[in-house]
Amino acid sequence: MDVKNLTLKIAPFIIVLILVLTVFAIRAETINIGGISNSTVKELYKDDSGMPYFTEIDSYYNYRLTENYLKTGHLGDTVVNGTDWDSLSTSPNGREANYQPMIIVLAASVYKFLNSFTSVSLTQVAFWLGPLIGSLAVIPAFFIVKRATKSNWGAIVAGLIAGAAPAYFSHTYGGFFDTDMFNVLLPLLIALFLSEAVYAKKPIFKAILAAIAAVCLGLFSMAWSGYTYMVLLTFATLILYIPASYLMDRRDGKKIDSKMQWLKNNPVTIPLLVFIILSIAILAVTVGSSMFESITSVIGLSTSLQSATAGTAYPNVYVSVGEMQIPQVVDVANQSGGIFTIIFAFLGFVIMGVALSRKAKVEEKHEPKEKADDADDKKVRTRRYTPKTKKAEEIIQHELDKRFIPGKFIWTQDEKYNNLFLFVMLILWVLGIAVMLTQGTRFIEQFEVPIALMAGLSIGFFLNYLDLKWEAKSYITAVAIVLLVLAVASPLYADHLTSSQSAGSTNDDMYNTLTWIKANTAPDTVLASWWDFGHLFTAVADRQVVFDGGSQNNMRAYWIGNSLTTPNENLSAGILRMLANSGEDASNTLDLYTNDTAKTVEILNKILPMDRTQANTELTGTYGLDQQQANSVLDLTHPANTKPVNLILSSDMLSKAAWWSYFGSWDFQNKTSVHYSYYPAQSTTEQINGKGFTMGLENGVVGVQSTSNETNGTGMTFAYVDQTKLNKTLNMTTTEDKERMSKELTDGTGNELIKPHKLIYVDNNQLSERIVNNNSNMSIMAIHQNDGSYFTVLFDSHLEDSVFTKLYLESGFNQTRFNLTHSEPGISVWNVYEYPGATNNNNVATNTTQ
Repeated sequence: MDVKNLTLKIAPFIIVLILVLTVFAIRAETINIGGISNSTVKELYKDDSGMPYFTEIDSYYNYRLTENYLKTGHLGDTVVNGTDWDSLSTSPNGREANYQPMIIVLAASVYKFLNSFTSVSLTQVAFWLGPLIGSLAVIPAFFIVKRATKSNWGAIVAGLIAGAAPAYFSHTYGGFFDTDMFNVLLPLLIALFLSEAVYAKKPIFKAILAAIAAVCLGLFSMAWSGYTYMVLLTFATLILYIPASYLMDRRDGKKIDSKMQWLKNNPVTIPLLVFIILSIAILAVTVGSSMFESITSVIGLSTSLQSATAGTAYPNVYVSVGEMQIPQVVDVANQSGGIFTIIFAFLGFVIMGVALSRKAKVEEKHEPKEKADDADDKKVRTRRYTPKTKKAEEIIQHELDKRFIPGKFIWTQDEKYNNLFLFVMLILWVLGIAVMLTQGTRFIEQFEVPIALMAGLSIGFFLNYLDLKWEAKSYITAVAIVLLVLAVASPLYADHLTSSQSAGSTNDDMYNTLTWIKANTAPDTVLASWWDFGHLFTAVADRQVVFDGGSQNNMRAYWIGNSLTTPNENLSAGILRMLANSGEDASNTLDLYTNDTAKTVEILNKILPMDRTQANTELTGTYGLDQQQANSVLDLTHPANTKPVNLILSSDMLSKAAWWSYFGSWDFQNKTSVHYSYYPAQSTTEQINGKGFTMGLENGVVGVQSTSNETNGTGMTFAYVDQTKLNKTLNMTTTEDKERMSKELTDGTGNELIKPHKLIYVDNNQLSERIVNNNSNMSIMAIHQNDGSYFTVLFDSHLEDSVFTKLYLESGFNQTRFNLTHSEPGISVWNVYEYPGATNNNNVATNTTQ
């Protein structure tokens, strides 16, 4: 083999290696924590080994399960009745560690392998595994398109989009240790081996390749719970290919004497039988009967995720999860690879549809000797001609050097069979996931796979067409480069921005808080907070949690939201006591007696603030339960022996208040609620018209120095800008506007500011509050800091007396059921005091750490 031919053969492998390294390098940028410029602050986002904290909080769940697997050989931290059990999730009993094991087994295996000849931490393995696996998605996408189009350019586009589409990239960059790493790679491998099985000529190769595809599907079932969409897609593609190819053959005028013989010779028959039979057998081993439940759930997800309730009267927390928000069309386009990628993909469907509708090209046959001249003339009409001898190659090259006669873009019968398979599969893929996109942004990751392939196919086929029409190769190369840049520049640039501006999902302040809890609280302590940090709590503090990402879509969203939103600290403490000690059992038990969830919630909200004696009187008197029924409820709401509960509040919960207040304020009769929010801002003080003036650009809160007799001892008077004018009609940075606002606050002239319903003012650790304006639905808290600046919070007056406001913003002022036990910047830990007569097993130290 000469050097030229060898170069042509190895070129695709060199290209694909370069592509993999490119997308990996962009993913690796997160190691620099580029989202934080201050070097001192940046150190807060690194652990003791110098590695950044994970960039995504759920990564800590996979990390903890991997630790369990390395220590015990199973996913749970214990085994209950022969079942892997996660005792730290979902108080009080934990839950089954029923989780796809592939990410755990792979991470543990890589960790063991690397540590057999060097020393690496599990954190390092977990940090880099996502970028590595995610970058490998380039390979199957490249070779699928390369095989179909014989175009390196189209294959490059498909490979880069598959490996770098923002929806996939943002779930597989450095520090994102989650199952998303498999969600593009494995479907592409399934598509690659299935398409190769269709291409293969020999039955044995068809069977082997289809079997490999089935194994990949089995691996996918162990990698992600949503694997069943690939079961539906591949089975449907193989089955629908049969009538589609039959109609295509009839349109081409192919004579079909025996349908059975035609079916036997169909290129998909063997792959269909082998793949479907073997897939069912493999899935029976990997997931068992749950496969049918998963299929039902995938179909259900296409219509149910956006419902207000989660199959019960309780609100559906999934509507608050970012990935479950309904995406806009432009978001789908941008996250799938960009507008041009979508356009190219659409054109790809058009090109393939038109080419498949044309009759297949008839293969050229050898002509008799006397027609040799005509045959030679035909040979130069198309670049698709392949010379059979060295002499013929020299002749045709000589003729081509003299002239170029364009050919027609028509597929042979084999090419039509092969491309029909891709066409059917990609149409079903796009349409199926498009339906899922009506339920959440989460599914863009799956949508980008067929879009990447079709965009690559589109460009590859288009360049093939130009190759038949244009003589100058340099022109075709120029067009190819332009199309490549249009397709991949946008997603690659977006990926770079994402990774170069990333920061960890947590920092030393939260980590130190959790290590303090681990060292200073009883082992049976239960941690309560909003669900986001639950997996981090269990991984670092080694304590059970009330609420985490594995238990988010149930009644706990309402009860935790209620415990934060309510102004009744006794109710809040009672809710946390109930969830820590009996979870959902109290509500479920009471439902058996009321047959009405709204009534159950009403009763629980009434009795949870009470002690057991008062609650018993309420149940048997007002609500008519007999004593046995009352006892069965009280044993769950007011148990004699209780676990200690720590409530963790953090600054991020200010921005999340719109959702926890929404769930906590749920109207069970109308199945609706309202979002209430906090708007914090940091501001400096300056002199305007001889008086101190402060202004928060983020929340529109302004303050001006006042005399004590104007504000009952408050050093500043505060108001806020109408939100319709904030940073719009008011340019709050100009001296003129500042003077106008200062004057309005001082003498009351003007109509651009609104006085708050309540003003809460903190100065020198002294808190004062007063009602200012009964016509306002917003309140203000202003904290005067040591450097003279102010931290202000504008918030819905509905929250002004909430437990969260009293504990987090007012530092527990006048609270009796919660005791501050530890604090770090932006974080506070509150021990929940029990009601009189209960036995609390808390052996925690009682000192308060500031």
